[in-house]
Amino acid sequence: MIQHSKIHPFQCRLAKMKAIILIFIAVSALTACSKAVEKKDASNSYKQSASLITISPEKSYTIARNYLGQITAKQHTNLSFEYSGRISNVLVDSGDVIKKGQLLAQQDTQLLSYKTTELQSQKNQAQAQITLNQANLRRIKTLINDGYSSLQRLDELNSENQILKAQINGLNARINTLQYQREKSALIAPFDGVITERFISNGEVTTASQPSFRFIENANNEINVGIPRKVASTLVLGQVFEIKIDNIRLDNQPKQAKLIAIGQQINTVNRTVQLRLKMLKQLDKANSYNGQLVRVTIVQEIKKPGFWLPLNAITDGVRGQWQLFIATPTGGSSNSHQLQAATVNVLHTSEHSAYINGLSLEPHKIVAQGVHRYVGGQVVKASTQALANIPDYTIGSQE
Repeated sequence: MIQHSKIHPFQCRLAKMKAIILIFIAVSALTACSKAVEKKDASNSYKQSASLITISPEKSYTIARNYLGQITAKQHTNLSFEYSGRISNVLVDSGDVIKKGQLLAQQDTQLLSYKTTELQSQKNQAQAQITLNQANLRRIKTLINDGYSSLQRLDELNSENQILKAQINGLNARINTLQYQREKSALIAPFDGVITERFISNGEVTTASQPSFRFIENANNEINVGIPRKVASTLVLGQVFEIKIDNIRLDNQPKQAKLIAIGQQINTVNRTVQLRLKMLKQLDKANSYNGQLVRVTIVQEIKKPGFWLPLNAITDGVRGQWQLFIATPTGGSSNSHQLQAATVNVLHTSEHSAYINGLSLEPHKIVAQGVHRYVGGQVVKASTQALANIPDYTIGSQE
């Protein structure tokens, strides 16, 4: 018979105690390692980089707005004959450049010559009658002195002389009228300009005041532009504005125009006030046309204190508000900053910048870009490497 050996109870308790001690030693070692790792991580905690810039308060901001106007000739008219007649010769056509006093078209004057000849014959007849009347007056005066004639006959001859002189004066007036009509049968250019359209042809019979040519003055253009009433109330005569015509620049310089008149009536259709501007330097004939569109840049100053900052420095906050992050030095390191969210009001924006208020009027250091990566209370380190990628937000805005 095989006898099983028995394990003493004391030995069992001793084995259990050894196992517990080994487990405690292992747990203690693991805990010590974890604390060392945590202490090491705490001493080398990671801080996210942020592009920080300093913004300074401004007393006002300017807005450069572009308004669309058009070039108009200072002198433009529809040329026409004063009297009806048949066109005998047309000397110019559309697009021709004309000098002042140049003959443009001619009417047939043959009928006027016939009427003048007729009136001249009547005048010669009246003058012959006056010669006879004067001879009769001399004879009557002699007979009266000799007592052979009465004073009645003398009165009749004097009246006849006055009537004949009045007839001659009337004939002279009619002859002068025909001469004036003959002069007006030639259509003359009233000033230097360009024929924009021709309405008549040779052999055509025109009536009085019927347009023959459309004529505009050359190289004496103005600019008409409509702007809002509030903007017009801030302008003064003599101001100079930059203009742009089909992006034309002369000598690499933008064109300029001077304000010469401000309208006193609001347009009932577009509710604008009309301005008249004079170009300081005339454009080349090939680059300037009557009715051509032109952009007029008017800079308006808005007197509201605030700050210019990059557009990427603001982000949407709660309830549709805008916010930015103000960076405050932590004191432990000059490169370490703590972020604080601040709600601001956006007054104006441009392509790369925004003008805001809502901050105290003193310089502030803010996060310039990538604001979606930060939260309020976060500690960051300042980085200057990314500042080169920030657009120039100090340039004035345009609309």
